[in-house]
Amino acid sequence: MRKKRHLTIEEKRDWLAFVFRDESGEFSQADKFKAMAEDTRLAVLQAEQHAAEQAATPPPTPALQDILDFLPPPLPPSPS
Repeated sequence: MRKKRHLTIEEKRDWLAFVFRDESGEFSQADKFKAMAEDTRLAVLQAEQHAAEQAATPPPTPALQDILDFLPPPLPPSPS
């Protein structure tokens, strides 16, 4: 399998959260502020991507919607 070249948005946000929540003193307050600002930017980007994906999905037909109404709600993602 080919090694991934770039981090995903989730991986970047996890690292930024680690920097922001650092209590060991490894990162300065300026670093924490920059991490918070970058995380906010990535969150907006992620929300825009999600909205674009939702807009690209055609609405279900009425018959399909009737079937979907009988399905239970999706399960929450399992913690890794």
